[in-house]
Amino acid sequence: MSHTDEPTILFVDDAFPAEPFAEALAGRARVRVDPARGPWPADPSVVAVVTGARPVRAGDVAALPGLELVLTCSIGTDHLEVAALAARGLAVCHTPTYCTEEVADHALAGVLALWRGLPGLADDVREGGWHWGATGMLRRFDHSCLGVVGLGRIGRSLARKAVALGVEVLAVDPALPAELVPDGVAMVGLDELLARADAVSLHAPPTPGDAPLLDAAAIAAMKDRAVLVNTARAGLVDLDALSDALATGRLAGALFDVWEQEPPSSEDPRWRQPGMVLTPHAGWASAAADVAYREEGIAVLRALLDGEPLPTRVA
Repeated sequence: MSHTDEPTILFVDDAFPAEPFAEALAGRARVRVDPARGPWPADPSVVAVVTGARPVRAGDVAALPGLELVLTCSIGTDHLEVAALAARGLAVCHTPTYCTEEVADHALAGVLALWRGLPGLADDVREGGWHWGATGMLRRFDHSCLGVVGLGRIGRSLARKAVALGVEVLAVDPALPAELVPDGVAMVGLDELLARADAVSLHAPPTPGDAPLLDAAAIAAMKDRAVLVNTARAGLVDLDALSDALATGRLAGALFDVWEQEPPSSEDPRWRQPGMVLTPHAGWASAAADVAYREEGIAVLRALLDGEPLPTRVA
């Protein structure tokens, strides 16, 4: 649809700057920022709502009669009421490719750092020690096995990088067509992956309301002294069971870039467990990704204003 009056793009998350979007869309649309939690006040000129991490529910946008699109500048869409927004006739889009390599790199760095015991060795030295075995026997990459749960863009990138290092790679993704499986990757069931992998890296989307993919039984089924990396969503893992496995030494370590509450509560002992490395949802970050998410989001908004099919549409 073409818009005769200058339409408004409403940014409801001030975690990233709206100025580059305003510059790119100058003369086509005005950009307005309202980071207050929804529902947002009536404005018939608003044709698109843009967020990053802030939730957007159908009720939040009920007073925007001209709204056509909800765009999240993120890969995940679990903070949006996708079905309810679509039921209202709204398009929902995301930015799925801007940080594929960055998140895969973050996951791989976590796996390799934990296999080599870097966090624990550094802690030992900081506390006055000086012993190569402070965290147990260290692993050699080409004598180790990585299990990748979910072979979307990020999971496939991680798998390819690990294969290039000589790592044995197992993966589970029942929905993946055979032609998309990277060379050198063996597809197995989850039970076999957990039993054989020296590291498990999660790249699957959560299903709201479902039990964690890695519950207490699954964590107990992991190989002794394995490590766990999660750059996807905290809800994929039973964090209490993980904390117990780290405390007892059943698992050698974990790196998470996501948590139930971000930033985590200082009163939550689970992220302070020895062997746990928690990074501040930074897996996406690089100078290249900082440009790419804007370009991807701007392409969606331009398509809307031009009445063209919307790329990266999820509903």
